[in-house]
This record gives sequence, C-alpha cells and structure tokens, in this order.
Amino acid sequence: MRGLTLLVGLFSLLAQGSLASDYFSSITGLEDLLHTEQYLTRELRSKVNTIKTALQHLESELSSIEKEHTMAASDTENYLTNPVNVYRLMKRLHTDWSLMEGRVQLMAEEMNFNATREYGLSYPSQEDVEGSALALVRLQSTYKLDVAQVAQGILNGVKYGSDMSWQDCFELGQQLFEMEDYNNTKVWLRESMERLRRQTSHASSPLAPTSGPSTVTLNKMEATAKSLFQLGDFDTAFELSQRVLQFDPKRIRNWHLGDKGTAPREDIEDVYLPKHSDSYSLSQEFAKYEKVCRGEVHPIARQELRCRYSRGNHPYRFLAPLKLEEHSLDPYVATFHDMLNPRKISQLREMAVPRMHRSTVNPLPGGQLKKSAFRVSKNAWLAYESHPTMVGMLRDLKDATGLDTTFCEQLQVANYGVGGHYEPHWDFFRDPNHYPAEEGNRIATAIFYLSEVEQGGATAFPFLDIAVKPQLGNVLFWYNLHRSLDKDYRTKHAGCPVLKGSKWIGNVWIHEVTQTFARPCDVFRDHDVSLEYEIIK
Repeated sequence: MRGLTLLVGLFSLLAQGSLASDYFSSITGLEDLLHTEQYLTRELRSKVNTIKTALQHLESELSSIEKEHTMAASDTENYLTNPVNVYRLMKRLHTDWSLMEGRVQLMAEEMNFNATREYGLSYPSQEDVEGSALALVRLQSTYKLDVAQVAQGILNGVKYGSDMSWQDCFELGQQLFEMEDYNNTKVWLRESMERLRRQTSHASSPLAPTSGPSTVTLNKMEATAKSLFQLGDFDTAFELSQRVLQFDPKRIRNWHLGDKGTAPREDIEDVYLPKHSDSYSLSQEFAKYEKVCRGEVHPIARQELRCRYSRGNHPYRFLAPLKLEEHSLDPYVATFHDMLNPRKISQLREMAVPRMHRSTVNPLPGGQLKKSAFRVSKNAWLAYESHPTMVGMLRDLKDATGLDTTFCEQLQVANYGVGGHYEPHWDFFRDPNHYPAEEGNRIATAIFYLSEVEQGGATAFPFLDIAVKPQLGNVLFWYNLHRSLDKDYRTKHAGCPVLKGSKWIGNVWIHEVTQTFARPCDVFRDHDVSLEYEIIK
C-alpha cells in the first residue's frame, strides 16, 4: 500500500510540478527531459515490481518506453536530434504519463493519497508540445516528407528511430486540430487509423493484452469526427466514426454522417488555413524559399565564381592563405573554410549554454522583443573581450574581409532545436531608430558554423538560389548593404529547418561606420538593382 501511495504521489507531480517552457526551441535542455523520463521509468519500474498484478496493463507501455531509452543510451545526441523522437518524448511526458496517473488513481480511489516529496524534475509545457508538433509539420511541408514515412521514423529516406504508435499519430492529429491546422489534421488522423487497423488485424491471440483505444480516447475520436464532419471533411469523419464503432458497437451517437454529398461550408477554404500560418507562408516567395531548402533550384551560372586561396589583408596570409569559396559576386556572398578549430568551437558552446534564452524577433514599441514561430532557436550574447577565442575571431574576420571590426554587436551564439529555423529576413535594420546613429546599419554579416548538420539547416538565399550547408569551422560572409550604403534587398536569407541534427552558429554583425576606406562607395549609387526585391510577391 505504501508503494502504491508513493506511485500516485509520483504521478501527482505531473500536475503540480514546475513546467519550464521553450525546450522545443533548442537542443540544449532536452537531455533534462530525457533524464526526467528515465527517472520516472525507474521509479515506476520499482513500484510495478511490488504491485505487478494490479498494474499489469502498464507493462506493455513501460516496455515501449524502456526500448526508447535503451536506444537513447547508446547515442543520446543522435537520439535527441531526431524530431520524431523529441515529439514523442514531449508527448509522453505531457500527455501519456498523466493518463497513467488517472489509471492508478482509479485503482486507489478508496485510499487517501498525498504527495510530499519534491523530485526537482523537468517537464515540457503545453507550448513545448505544440512547438514540437509544429516542428514536425514544418519539416513535413518544407521537405515534402511522406507522413507514413515520418511515422516510421524515416526522414528523407533514412531510418533514424522507432515507429510512432497509432496513439502518437492520433494525439498529433488532435493537437493540430486544436491549433486549427485542418489539412495536416487529416493526414495524421488517417495515418493513425491505418496503424490502428493494421494493429488490430495482426492481433495474434484473443488473450493478448489489448492496446486499442480507451474510453477517453474513443470519446476524443468521436468528438473529432463530429467536428470534421461539420467542417466538411466527410471522409476522415466517416473513417474515425467507423473505427469508434469497431471498438464500441453499442455506443450511441447523438449525430449522424448524413449525406456525403452535402455541400461544405462556403468558407471552407478559409477554415482550412492553419491558425499559425500567415499570408507570407502562402506567398510565391515562401514557396521559392522552401524549394531552395530542398535543393530543387540552383544559381544560374552567370557569374564567374571560383574556389581559391585568398591572401586577405594581413602579411602572414602569404604563408597561410585563406580557403575562399565564392557563391555570388553581386551581392557578394562567400565562404571562408576552416576558420575555427574544434577546440575553440567547444569553448564557445560551453560559454554560451548557461546563457541561452529563446530567440526573439521584431522590436516592439518601447524596445521590447517577442518570441515567434518565425524564428525557433535559443541564443546567447557573448562579449568578444571576454575570451581570447572571440578576440581571435574578430581579428581573423578583419584579415579575411578587410573590414574594420571595431563596431560589431556582441557575438550571438545560437542553437536550433526541433525543426529549428529562421524564416526569410534581412539582417539590416529597415528602421533607423533600431541602430545607433553613430555606428550605422549592419553593413555585413558573418556566420561561424559551430557544428555540422546531418540533414537540413542550410542558410538559404531565395533571391539568389543559394543554399549553404553548415560545415564545422567555416564562415559564411556577405554584404547587407550596397556600396552606397543603401539596403540590398537581394540579401534576404533564412535558416532552413533542421531535419536531423543540431545546428550551432555564431553570428557577427559588422556596422558601417569606419568602413569608408575598407569599402568605398562608387561614383553613382548602385542600389536600383535590388529595389524590386523589397516587395513580397
């Protein structure tokens, strides 16, 4: 009885515990969630050993979780950089463990229970679960992934992890439904029902423990089917309702499917736009960006681009020239290879991790910033003078580009998590009030790549048809302004969603002041060529 009391107390913490959000926005911190589930699994396992008969129906679920952790233990980073694994981890901690709590409480309803022990565990918030769900949908859309393959743990043809259960797919579909992303709701609910159908048809023995829908899940399925029917999605509604009747033939429904030929609502096209979408994500420009991320378009060979050794702007470069790869000459975009070694990169990441916070966008009135699905990552700001490695980074950047690095913003180290991305944007400030007048606008950007990325995560320039894949130690450099210091709208760029892996970068923004002799202006303004790219099409 004491063991059962402690068990219920363990589950009660799920409702009472402190929920730290933003786990989904970065790989950093995800190990805490994995450790939380490892702890919960160990605790529950010890209790199950003492009250095994009463809790036998939990055995199959625990075995599935333990299988996940056996796989994670062999290579934790590889496990946590799989977006399917991360979604399932968050969904289990946020939803499944609470369901198990209810089952235990039903068995112990005649007893008095209380939880007095503090475990100090980490749990994802509702925002985390929704963020990881959106990440799967984002990856699905950007890289045109087949839902059935994603559910099998296959990303772009590579098998990374275990399959999602029919329950996982159903919960994801329901979350998307609540977020009003009805098109993706349909495909995930149908995948869920297909997996449930295969599971029930392959049942080997009538005595085997059932893993079909619970009464609570059947209620959810029926309610979702009714809502989809009202929205005009008759096929998915019919499939859900048939599956409900398969497991509960005596269930009395207070609604009927009616005539499948009934006209859908007149505003059905508007209804089927996801709640989290906006006009930009439906534009031709955004579609072009996704094509660049997928590698479907390539720059037109109208410039004489080279890979060459560069002597930079320092005498010793005659002995140690830089490896330069040109991506575009106008606007100038280039990669400097092997600028940082692994030891220095490790130092930067170690300094950044304790300072990481959710990345923000769009300055609001009063100088405040806001979180947005437009940019999913965490970052930390580091002062260059705080460590010799960062002082050396600025020195090398000055040698490579010839620019004066006196006026730079602090180094921003960023990590992109589950489906982490940064939608197309410009690095220059459009509003002069957002940068110090004495420093001027951001004339150039340099991205230090602090990790490799297995799939996805490229830096994309939609107007230039360029996608640069992160390579450890490389620096991607480009000018944000014309020589006339007018904004170069062709430099709109983005961080493509990370499909598999963990993306670490260090951003350096160099301002225009003191660059008069390093990058002098021409006789005439040269900005006309980029003006057509200012307007979203």
